[in-house]
Amino acid sequence: MFSLVRMLIIQDTVLKREPIQSSLLPSYQLQEVPAGTLFVLQSYTPPDSTNHIRLSLEDIAIKGSNMNWYAFAKHVQITREPLRPVESVTQMLSQKIEKDVVKMTVYRQTLPLKSGLIKLVFNVDTVIKRAPTQSAYLAPDSMQEIPAGTELMLLTDKPDAYNTVKLPIRDSHIRFTLKDLELKGFQQDWYAFNQHVGLQLVG
Repeated sequence: MFSLVRMLIIQDTVLKREPIQSSLLPSYQLQEVPAGTLFVLQSYTPPDSTNHIRLSLEDIAIKGSNMNWYAFAKHVQITREPLRPVESVTQMLSQKIEKDVVKMTVYRQTLPLKSGLIKLVFNVDTVIKRAPTQSAYLAPDSMQEIPAGTELMLLTDKPDAYNTVKLPIRDSHIRFTLKDLELKGFQQDWYAFNQHVGLQLVG
């Protein structure tokens, strides 16, 4: 089992194209990222004199590029740990009668304030897609490569009266909305193949 160099976002932050105050940069050089996100890194440098880390992401392109982004060092943590796959959505569904939704039970007293409830965990290298179909049928701007070990925060509905959050399933793919993060210009209506990903509660 090999170790990955990853960056955990420990509080809501902004990735930037330059190591300066966010207010001094245009929106196309900024990307909000919620706490709990875990990116696989291609490379990174130690904090500079402005206390920013320069980094390049593995595969994931933000605002058109995966290279030379900056993160404020106090908002992130660099980790080197083996990949530990979680139960896949396919395995979760095999235990349920309903197959068109996957359900997660959350506990209100443990919910993090102003944060996501659930994260999508990528067990293998895969792609997320704008439609639940084979990648060969989609245009490049309708797909985003995601490396194994990535964990992305989801924006979900509030829990129902039974403390349950539901995510729809269509043609063996889970449909989801990213929290804050935009990939290929979209947050909503992404799909991931059920066998390649799992879900984890946050908090």
